[in-house]
Amino acid sequence: MILQALENAGIGFEAGFKEFQENRPTLVMIHGAGGRSQVWCNQVHLLKSSLNTLAIDLPGHGESTGSARGTIGEYAVWLMETLEAFFPDPPFLMGHSMGGAIVQTAAFEKPSLMKGLILAATGPRMGVAPAFLEGLLNNFENIIDTIMGYAYAPEVDHRLVTEGAVLMREAGSTVVHGDFMACNRFDMRDRIAKIILPTLILCGEKDQLTPPTLSEKLSGAIDGSRYEIVPSAGHMVMIENPKAFNKIVLDFILEAER
Repeated sequence: MILQALENAGIGFEAGFKEFQENRPTLVMIHGAGGRSQVWCNQVHLLKSSLNTLAIDLPGHGESTGSARGTIGEYAVWLMETLEAFFPDPPFLMGHSMGGAIVQTAAFEKPSLMKGLILAATGPRMGVAPAFLEGLLNNFENIIDTIMGYAYAPEVDHRLVTEGAVLMREAGSTVVHGDFMACNRFDMRDRIAKIILPTLILCGEKDQLTPPTLSEKLSGAIDGSRYEIVPSAGHMVMIENPKAFNKIVLDFILEAER
């Protein structure tokens, strides 16, 4: 029912189930800037034996209809409306990079909509290099290659880098630039300590875009949060080392459910 309802609402998704299992925790995943639900395929399909796994496309991304939003707050409003409409039982929310900023905002505004949050490769403030912002408008094809060069650890299979560049190019210059601008304006530093939900924070050991120092700030501000560094991974941590990433995520959710 839930998948058909999402489809009817024009929301794209990647799901690990056909029939919702009431006796399992639910994990809803939110992608980052210029992304789509496909980036979570290693979580959707490798965790589906233990969880109801569902990654959704933000508006204007992937298979979702509507326009991309201009601020993290606007994306968070959309997410909260989606949770209220389709998830009567609060799920766990996991956000990557910009998705993590959206999840932080939703957790602050309406914590009752979620059981806990998982923040991957994100921070309470995410400034973007001016050269990236300018390049996304004026030199889109080349700047995507530059961004991808920073997004993955040096030892990663280069095919993953190529696939990541293809996905971001598909989003288009306007959407990607808008998302990066939204990240650049995002600032939760004065509110992050008010998040009261069970929280897991993950960061790739070799993340150059949102380095471990940002995750450490999140961990230091959110009381009782758990902080884990994922080895041999950069910014696209859930793609680069899915085995380690998934174990940490599943352990956190099962412990929170006890």
